[in-house]
Amino acid sequence: MKKQLITMLAMSGIVLASCDKNTESVQPEFENTAQEIAYPNRTGEVKTLYHRGGEMVVEEINGDFIFEGDMMFTPEQLSSKPDGINKSTGRTKKRWTNNTVFYTIAGDLPKKDRVYKAIEHWEANTTLRFIPRANESNYINFKKGSGCSSFVGMIGGRQDINLADGCSTGNTIHEIGHAVGLWHEQSRKDRGRYITINFDNIKSGKSHNFRTYKERGRDGNEYSGALDFGSIMMYHSTAFSKNRKPTIVKKNGGRYTTQRNGLSSADKAGIARMYPAGKFKVVSIKGSNNRFLSSENGSGSVTINRTRVGSWEKFEMIKGGGNRVAFRATANGKYLSTEGGKRKMTCFRGRAGQGEVFAMENKGGGAFALKGNNNRYVSSNGGDNRGITCNRSRVGNFERFVIR
Repeated sequence: MKKQLITMLAMSGIVLASCDKNTESVQPEFENTAQEIAYPNRTGEVKTLYHRGGEMVVEEINGDFIFEGDMMFTPEQLSSKPDGINKSTGRTKKRWTNNTVFYTIAGDLPKKDRVYKAIEHWEANTTLRFIPRANESNYINFKKGSGCSSFVGMIGGRQDINLADGCSTGNTIHEIGHAVGLWHEQSRKDRGRYITINFDNIKSGKSHNFRTYKERGRDGNEYSGALDFGSIMMYHSTAFSKNRKPTIVKKNGGRYTTQRNGLSSADKAGIARMYPAGKFKVVSIKGSNNRFLSSENGSGSVTINRTRVGSWEKFEMIKGGGNRVAFRATANGKYLSTEGGKRKMTCFRGRAGQGEVFAMENKGGGAFALKGNNNRYVSSNGGDNRGITCNRSRVGNFERFVIR
């Protein structure tokens, strides 16, 4: 996986790879679809542009500037002349703050389940957390597009991930990879040790997609000693082929298999270095009955009858804008859910939707109330067999909690 210093985005990038070729499948229905393209079967005007001292060869299509097939840049990020700023190497500086990515999904996006599954995969395998946007200024918007494409890293403000109907869950995982700062694996500076580019097989006007980042003046840093053929960020062996013959082969001339099942072991290791653990405060939630809320490890409804804090009673507190929070159990990696206030609360959701985000209201004396998206308050119900619910219209004693 390639993480290049995103100087053209006022970001630094890094290059990630590994000799570990094993990847972990996400779910069997994930398609092993390769090659993400922003505008399939189209060639735009090829332009050489610059940003912060680095050269970029891009295609302009419909006003979008496309790099290496599916990475997008805005006109404001690019210039027609070198700007004199020194090229940088190293690791991405402009990352998502506090390992938290806010997102929206366009109402007319078909097959939303691929986005949900992709987010769940990223949450299960990395330290990143994805929270539905309320009014946060920086966020990803998943929307329908002509192909599969994304901006690279957090660029500020709204940034789209475009998904055509044919973009699979695996393609969505790939595009989220770009959005959090990953680049393509095959463009790492030492690729000549592992692969050969067959330029004679590349479509006219597309050879610029096969330059290394070093050739573009952007070395980046390698996280490991070998190119990772199993990276979800790796081009397919026939990428941009004009004759169905391979454009990329191993040094021995053989083809390789591209996967879009999920992040490889090396992908995960690189993300862990980009987004270190420990960004979220781990808390317990104590009710007015002097008992602790328990996730029950996701088996059934949550309870509030524990006299001490064990692993099931610990939660990551993930903060959004204002007083918005989500609680993710450390034991099973699942989110505390209001269940819309229609039944007892649970802790087995793999991602945070609107029903897993709360307004945390300070009631003084170290006590807080939690209001769900149904505009009702979480209640301990005194710890009785009614369980924890989110259906109270006002805050009484049972709706006050100590969270620390």
